[in-house]
Amino acid sequence: MSKAISVVVIGRSLNPQERTRLRSASHTPLAIVAELPNAPQVLDELNRLRPQAALVLLNGDLNHSFQLVERIHQEIPETAVICSSEDSSPDIILQSFRSGATEFLRQPLVESEIASVFAKIEQTVIRPEESHLGRVIAVFASKGGCGTTFVTANLAASLARLTRKRACIIDLNLQAGDQPLFLGLEPHYSIHDVVRNFDRLDDQLIASYLTQRSKYLSLLAAPTEIGKDEDVRVEHITRSIALLRGQADYVVIDPPRILNETTISALDAADDLLLLLTLDIPAIRSAKRTLDIFTRLGYDRSRIKVVINRYTKTPEFDIKQIEKVLETPVFATIANDYQAAIGSINVGEPLVISKTQSRIVTDFANLASKLTGVRPQVETDIARRPPKKTGLLDLFSRKG
Repeated sequence: MSKAISVVVIGRSLNPQERTRLRSASHTPLAIVAELPNAPQVLDELNRLRPQAALVLLNGDLNHSFQLVERIHQEIPETAVICSSEDSSPDIILQSFRSGATEFLRQPLVESEIASVFAKIEQTVIRPEESHLGRVIAVFASKGGCGTTFVTANLAASLARLTRKRACIIDLNLQAGDQPLFLGLEPHYSIHDVVRNFDRLDDQLIASYLTQRSKYLSLLAAPTEIGKDEDVRVEHITRSIALLRGQADYVVIDPPRILNETTISALDAADDLLLLLTLDIPAIRSAKRTLDIFTRLGYDRSRIKVVINRYTKTPEFDIKQIEKVLETPVFATIANDYQAAIGSINVGEPLVISKTQSRIVTDFANLASKLTGVRPQVETDIARRPPKKTGLLDLFSRKG
């Protein structure tokens, strides 16, 4: 399987039809790492991200767009520039190439042209070392009640603990984000601060919006005030992920279960999609349906990892039978230990960094190991912080 070509979209955000067509038409996997407006910070972002391709959607002031194409060509020659416009007249196409574009795509996007363009880029693109870019992991549930928030918090803590590297959680449950409760945090900032200061957003500013759980574990929280979620758009999410990818070694996303435009934009940016399910017929059926949707969205199956939460070995639900139904191997299982799990939630401390003896801790260590290739280590104190003593009633008296 070819390694994905990283793509930055410039000019505006893609609409859902464009995003689906771009992913599904290309024979080479594409990773849309950011969607940026025609703004002064575009070149700074491109220099930081160093994508293999920049898709420039020509709109508004064409002279400004062509000047930007020329600067990208001059300053970041290893990035292939693709211009795209509804006006495919010879003059527009010629000006695109004169400015430094290597390819041109008509709008609406045509699948055969997309396939041809990225096949050529695949053969010619220079792939820089990308070790400085963090890995993005999205945890998506096949249905409600599968334990996504718990798995996201404990997976991020396990990654930090196992690798001794930075892990950051992005809580995209914009209407009811519960990550602070699971991590024992009281955030002063949220992704809504990204929205308010989007025009001047950079590495330093977004870092100031993170709530630290420990040296290696942090959170970009969901909005705490009712109605603030309505202001969050696709470009806010993609830009936040791109910036945090440059700072953290692992960015773990807790998205809502609804597959809307903002959720899909987050899944698009993920290197790994953990599809979470539990051992019951509705969850298995929903997982099958979700896998079919992922196929239509153009997601390669190699990115998708099926994880069974609250797993108990029973004859009714044999893993081989589940794999046959899903037509996808089960990547990992997480044991069912309700008392240990609810106990960790009630004290606001991820189970994997507590002193609780539970099979769940081992399973998360194994999951983190399989994702990173790092073998589980002996007990360490990475990401551990004494939990704040909090009564259950105190949780409901917090702001937001």
